[in-house]
Amino acid sequence: MTSKSIPELLKRSLQSHLEDADLHEDEELQDIIGKLSSLSTKVAEAKAKALARRAKNKGG
Repeated sequence: MTSKSIPELLKRSLQSHLEDADLHEDEELQDIIGKLSSLSTKVAEAKAKALARRAKNKGG
């Protein structure tokens, strides 16, 4: 089971509000979603590095 990062949860929440018509898609919202996507990618990369480092330390 994989957990979602906070940026990913925020992005999904914004998208849900868009679908429910609570928010209107505009340039600012697109910018925020883009930044959250970028941050989510960076979090996933950092998590992968930490897990790899932990696995390496357990094995060595």
